[in-house]
Amino acid sequence: MLAALEVEAVSLRDEYPESVPDDVFLELLRQNHDVYVTYDHRQRTREAEARAIREAKVTAIWFGPFWGKKDFWQQAKWLVNRWEQIDAFTRNVVPGTCAEIREGGKAMLFKL
Repeated sequence: MLAALEVEAVSLRDEYPESVPDDVFLELLRQNHDVYVTYDHRQRTREAEARAIREAKVTAIWFGPFWGKKDFWQQAKWLVNRWEQIDAFTRNVVPGTCAEIREGGKAMLFKL
C-alpha cells in the first residue's frame, strides 16, 4: 500500500529470509534509519522480540487493534489518509522511539 503512495517502503518478507534473526534485520533497519512498522502486538509481550527491538534502538510503530478489523480496502484508505501524519511523527522522534498508532492517527508512545 505504501509503495502505491510512492513511499519508500519494503516488506520484510521481500528483503530478508524468515531465517534471519530479529537482531540482524533490526540492526540493519537502525543503520539505515528505517522505521519498523507492524501490527504484530505480540512482539511487545514476547520478551526476546521486545528485547531485540529495544536493544536495536530502531524506531518502531504498531498499528492499533483497529487495523485487524479493517479489510484491505479500508486499510488502504486509512493509510492514505494518515500516512503524512505518521511520517511526520517518525521524522521528529529520537531513534528507538516506540509508539502505537491509534485509529485517529495519534501516536501513543510506550517503552518496551
